[in-house]
Amino acid sequence: MNPAASRLTIHGSRLALALFVLYVCLFPGSTITSALDAVPAWGTWMGAALLLGQGLAALAWLAGSYGRRGLAAAAAGVLVAWLVEHSGETTGFPFGAYAYTDSLQPQVLDVVPLPIMCAWLMVALGAWQIARMTFTRHDRRVVLLAATLVVVIDLQIETVATRINPYWEWATHGTYYGVPLSNFIAWWFVGLMIAILFERIIGRQAPQRPAMQGGRAAWVARQIFPIIPALLFIMSSLMFTLINLARGYTMAGMVGIIFLMIVAVVAARNRWQIFPEFGRAAHPTTD
Repeated sequence: MNPAASRLTIHGSRLALALFVLYVCLFPGSTITSALDAVPAWGTWMGAALLLGQGLAALAWLAGSYGRRGLAAAAAGVLVAWLVEHSGETTGFPFGAYAYTDSLQPQVLDVVPLPIMCAWLMVALGAWQIARMTFTRHDRRVVLLAATLVVVIDLQIETVATRINPYWEWATHGTYYGVPLSNFIAWWFVGLMIAILFERIIGRQAPQRPAMQGGRAAWVARQIFPIIPALLFIMSSLMFTLINLARGYTMAGMVGIIFLMIVAVVAARNRWQIFPEFGRAAHPTTD
């Protein structure tokens, strides 16, 4: 690895870990205040900040794990997200007719909020990694599961983003909390498209694990870093589940409960190895 690529992976991994730790620290307060409808007036910007942080963490993880190819994968995923969201907001295709409110800023070309593009990167990457951890490498089911997981998280997001925190408003109405079926179909195909791009760009490259020296803290960081996208996805689902249940959106909450239960069972059964290249995790040392 050349020095420039080495610096990219080192700085990317450190930034990803720092942002993930920050998200973990903010997670309890953000979840509780949203669930109890107790977000202070000065804290309404936190939703956008969390989405931006998650997207930046996903970007840093890709850079730390795959170097320049990781950045290319991130650029491809964000470009797809921007294209479909811009088309959706301006024409109604492919999701259905909707419009963003002014709650999420900044907005690219005054149409698509940048936090939404960051959210797409985090969700698509987390879904892809969970699928890769579930099936063997290069299994065609990986992209199908990733696309399905993207829809699963959207089933939880819609109530939070339209009824609790009004980030967008639907003009086309459907039976699932007013959301049209076309939205979920479109999410599946967009998730599939981004998963295929990830498979093509980084799917055959062994990810890097950060070289960290130290005691147990460094060992914990080495174990956490490879699964940051999956953890962000699962923690987001947990947040949406708790908020939906607390605010009375039982169906959306049950979607989250079922997903989290399946994750627990599959993880325990498969002993989720991050990627086959990593092998079994080493035991912590104190040197």
